[in-house]
This record gives sequence, C-alpha cells and structure tokens, in this order.
Amino acid sequence: MGCLKTSVNRMKRRLSPFTRQLRLLAEIMSITTRLKEWASNNVPLVFSILRFIQPNVIYKNNAVITRFKDVQEALSRPNELGVTYAEKMRIITDGKNFFLGMDDIPDYTRDVSNMRLVARRDDLEKIVNPMTEKMARVIMEKSSGRIELVSELTSVVPSQFTAEYLGVSGLEPKTLFDWTCNLFQYLFYPDCPKEVEDAAIRDAAGLRAHIDELIKQRKQQPEKDDVLGRCLKLQESGTPGMTDIDIRNNLIGIIIGLVPTTSKCVIQVLDYLLDRPELYKQAQRAAHLDDMHTLQQFVLETLRFTPFGAGLLRTANCDYTIAKGTWRAKKIKKGSQVFVATQSAMMDGRDVSSPKSFKLDRPRHIYMHFGYGMHTCFGQYINLIQIPNILKAILKCEHVQRAAGKEGQVTYRQPYPISLTVTHEVMTRPAVKTKQESKEAEPSKVA
Repeated sequence: MGCLKTSVNRMKRRLSPFTRQLRLLAEIMSITTRLKEWASNNVPLVFSILRFIQPNVIYKNNAVITRFKDVQEALSRPNELGVTYAEKMRIITDGKNFFLGMDDIPDYTRDVSNMRLVARRDDLEKIVNPMTEKMARVIMEKSSGRIELVSELTSVVPSQFTAEYLGVSGLEPKTLFDWTCNLFQYLFYPDCPKEVEDAAIRDAAGLRAHIDELIKQRKQQPEKDDVLGRCLKLQESGTPGMTDIDIRNNLIGIIIGLVPTTSKCVIQVLDYLLDRPELYKQAQRAAHLDDMHTLQQFVLETLRFTPFGAGLLRTANCDYTIAKGTWRAKKIKKGSQVFVATQSAMMDGRDVSSPKSFKLDRPRHIYMHFGYGMHTCFGQYINLIQIPNILKAILKCEHVQRAAGKEGQVTYRQPYPISLTVTHEVMTRPAVKTKQESKEAEPSKVA
C-alpha cells in the first residue's frame, strides 16, 4: 500500500509542471479571449491607442493602418495594395470580374467609363433627387403613425430606385434586399459565415438569371431612358465592353453597393439622432427647409461616429513600405492582408480638427465612408442624395419617437439593421411663406 502511495506521489510530481503549464495556457487563452472581446467592444479606443503608439501594425502576414495620411496613401496605391474582391466577384458573376475587383488596368478604365456614360452626374438633380424624394415621402405619408423603418421604408426606396432608375425591375423589395445583403456580406466581410456564403452564391444565381431575362425582354420592348436602356444603346453602337454579360455584371455590382448600404446608413444616422434631441431638432429644421447640403453634412458627420464599417481590406501585391521616410514607416510584405482603418482615419486629430466634436462645417475630403482613391464607391453621389432624402421624409414627420420596448431599438442580423420601429404624426405640409421667407428657405443644390 505504501509503495502504491509513493508511486502516486511521484506521478503527481511529474505531472505537476505539465499541469501548471496547462493551467497557465488556459489562463492566457482566457485573457486573450477577454482582450479580443474588449477590443471588439472598444474599437474607437483601440484605434486611438494605435494611432498614438503604433500607427502601422505588422503582425505575421497582416497589417493595420490607422492614421489619416497613411490610410489615404494606402488607398491611393491600387496596384501595390490591391483590392481583394476579384475571386468572389467571379463567383458572383459566374466567370468575369467586375471593375470593383480590378486593379488599375485597361478593363477597369473601360468599364467605369462606360457606366459613367449611363449613370450620369447630371441625373442627380434632374432624376435621382426628385425620384427618391417622392418615393420616401409617399411611403411616410401613407404610414399610419407607426412604421417599421427597414421593411417598410429604408429597404423599399433603394429597391424601387433600382427598378425605376437602373431599370432592374420585377423583384420584390424584400427579395432584392435579402439577396444584396447576403452578396455584400460575402464580398466585403472576410469572416462571412458559411451559411451566408452559401446563400450569397444561391442568390447570385437568382440575380444573374433575373437580369439576363430582363435584358432579353428589354431588347424586344420600346426604348426606355434608364441605366439599362442606355447600356443597350451603347451596345447597339458597338461600344466595347457592353455585351449582355458585361451589362449584367456591371448592374449586379452597382446594385450590391446600393441597396444594403443605403438602408443601413439611414437607420444608423436616425438611431444616433434619436438619442441626441438637440441634433435631431437641427436636422429636422434642415429637412423642413429642404436643405440638402445640411442634410448631407448630417449624414456624413453622423456616420463618422457610427460608421458603416471600420475599414477596407487590401492585399499587398508586392513588398511595400507605408509612410516611408517617417518614424512610423513599416514594410508590408507581399501577400500580406492589409486592413485600412478608415474609421480610425476620420478620428485622427492630426488631420481632422476637434475629431470628437460633432461639426457640420467639415470639408468633404475628410470623410471616407465611400472609400478613397481609385476605388471610391461608384454610387457615392447617388447615395448622398438617396440617404438624405429618406432621412428627410422621416424628419418631416412630427413627434417621431422610438416605439416602446425592443421594437424601438435597432435589431441587427449579422452586420445589417433589420428592424427599428418608430411612431409619429402625419407628415407636415409646408406652410405658406412670404416671398422673403421663400427666398431664405430656397433649397440648396445637391452635391
């Protein structure tokens, strides 16, 4: 019996260093998990610390860029720090890349130029502004004092706009919203869950088939002056890069970037303003004056505090030194994944004055919600009309309040708001103004 006890004690002594190591490892893993959780819940603070002590972080084959100047540098080097979307875009289109997934190559210039010819800047005032303003206003006028904003407004207007302006009609708003949310998440989020990836691949097939059929039908119908109709006219003229497949792929890319972004931005801006009554009143005054410029500034500045995303991913196509010639210079090795933190850049006090203050007079160049450089969002000017117009329709209602309980709080599914219910009174009609008042309240031109 004594021998057995001695053997057990010897075994314990042998195991104790190993046991202590296991316990230490478990404690480290627990601390690491807690640190990751803390960091994910305190992103602005983490970025603030990094900007000060280590603006450009290199860890294994990953890099994080946090300062304003360095972020703009990274996004201005499309061939050295290229986009990461090409492979997934080919899956979405079942073969070809879309200009969003291209580096600075001839096909990129050709495709973007073609789409600029059909989605024109001068459409903003003549078509986009009145169209989206009316769509949002009609929905709010028909609401009965209570509205679930995502399903009834913020996803519906961009879906209607996709049908009327882009010419991609025939899909229910909920279907288009669900499809594009899955596709956007699959394309832009590296940690996209497997179920979303599977849904995105399925939805891409549905969207391809729908637009292919639509193109066939439109060729048999009278001409219509929408983006699809203009694409078909370019095709008839023999313009390179305007085959049926090219047209379909370009439309898919634009729609993915249009629908979910618009809905999410409206909800996040409104959610922020509802928690800040003084800012809400200022925004409401701008809405009643149809002051588009001020509403745009509200959108841009609010999204600086509650951004659509924390940044953009790039991949190093070659060895590249960021911030070369400065103390913060770092060599990014070829093949590294680079996270370009636009959220952090817009809070960098070295280039953004009083970054923690809410200011409506900031210059537009400090905002990077739509990216920066060659791959700045193709639809940024449309979004800067559509988002404020949807917001304006809400702000023109009186006594907008969150619904009671959970319904009055934003509910998310993955990265997207899917629900926010508010109560309100019927939209107010503009009062009769004197000539002087009308002159003072004259709507500002859209950007």
